[in-house]
Amino acid sequence: MVSINIEELKEEASGLREFLEEKLGVEVKVEGKVMNVGSEKEKLSRGKVKDCVERFLYRKDLSETYKVNSQKDELKLVKKKK
Repeated sequence: MVSINIEELKEEASGLREFLEEKLGVEVKVEGKVMNVGSEKEKLSRGKVKDCVERFLYRKDLSETYKVNSQKDELKLVKKKK
């Protein structure tokens, strides 16, 4: 399971959830500001999930504004500094 902190991009949470479910073929649950991708049984790499999130940002024209940081136990969507 891979966790994504979506606090700064909550308005796109449902679209991101659907995109990840389609691309990765796993269940995605949103609990507050955290999105959990897959389950403990499924061996998802953080890199693969990060690539899919970055692809979603690009397709929504959000890649100039947001980036994905890979932290020890989760991915985090953050706003880029200008």
